[in-house]
Amino acid sequence: MKILIIEDDAVKYGNVRKALEDCGVASQGIEHVVNAAEAIRALATSTFDVMLLDVNLPRRLGENTYRGGGLLVLKELDDDASLNRPRYIVGITAYEDVLLDFGDKFVAQLWSLVHYREDVDLWTKQLAALVQHIRLSSASHRFSDGVTFGYDVAIVCALPLELEAVRALPLDWTELRLAFDETIYCVGKVETMRGAKSVVCASAPRMGMPAASVLATKMIMQFRPRIIAMAGICAGRNGKTAIGDVIVADPSWDYGSGKIEGTDNGPKFSPSAHQLPLDPDIASAAEELARDVAWFAQLKKSFPGPKPPTELTVRKAPMASGAAVVADAALFSEIIDRQRNVLALEMEAYGVFAATIGSGRPRPLTLVAKAVCDFADKKKDDDCQHYAAFTSANVLVELLRRMTRI
Repeated sequence: MKILIIEDDAVKYGNVRKALEDCGVASQGIEHVVNAAEAIRALATSTFDVMLLDVNLPRRLGENTYRGGGLLVLKELDDDASLNRPRYIVGITAYEDVLLDFGDKFVAQLWSLVHYREDVDLWTKQLAALVQHIRLSSASHRFSDGVTFGYDVAIVCALPLELEAVRALPLDWTELRLAFDETIYCVGKVETMRGAKSVVCASAPRMGMPAASVLATKMIMQFRPRIIAMAGICAGRNGKTAIGDVIVADPSWDYGSGKIEGTDNGPKFSPSAHQLPLDPDIASAAEELARDVAWFAQLKKSFPGPKPPTELTVRKAPMASGAAVVADAALFSEIIDRQRNVLALEMEAYGVFAATIGSGRPRPLTLVAKAVCDFADKKKDDDCQHYAAFTSANVLVELLRRMTRI
């Protein structure tokens, strides 16, 4: 791994270099320059995986530090095609006003701008996350060798509140921005029965199977996870599920898939469901967790807000996906007529399953664990969404901890 550090402050450079070496970056892989002109010369003659760029830099040797001088390097990279553009560009500044003034310029180019502070270690975690991503990517020839997995788990969410519930878990999350990708990822680690495992999460820009499938596909390509998982909320079957219960999809299908034919009595819909099953090892982990009544009691107790009187559990059951939010008990009954064991309705699971089935090798396993927040009837409201998102996120991670496949 080769890293170019463009930094004129000797103390700051020393701390950044130490942080990189602590992450396992070899000292001979780190090159240091102190002004924009030297940086441009280095980019003309060498290739780098990462460029760490101080936003305030002298333009040339012997000149004073120039506010925004680092942006001259970025401009040269845009204007001069002969320069070797690094795969990842990260701006580093110790000044909050620089973050405010120049942050948008970095975000617009899909680069990261890190706030460096000697008394806070957030910036070191962000660098460590980037180094880890590059290391995993390189191990599988940028996730394209057809054999090597990268990350252990990728978690897809469809709503901001679902992502917030996942990020609230103590998994040492750090934000990760990738070149030419507008999605903001968070990477962390989950402790399992087989040691610490890498995890990355992100939220789709909107609800529905298309957006979830696109994000799942993108995360498979970017991170090559062993498991692609989804946490979130769903509608449950009234009388068979309780608010907060987590349904692990087995199988998943699109209840809107089929054919509409004209008849003497008007259009008639003939369903043609393609059901995608759950992996047996994941199913076993769900069954084991369902027997741990004490764990669920503690989980419910730990939720900080109001909660229903019913006890929590996890159920492995059919989950139907559709293109619209359902607030009609009659439609749920119609879907039950097609699959009598269905316990949950939602809008994304089938898209995530389909993305994994259609992905290139090595293909990940699929785990969708969504919690009941309503019963898809006219009483549908948002009162229990945060509770359901909380139970879903926690059950999903506990399942990962208990699985033997990662």
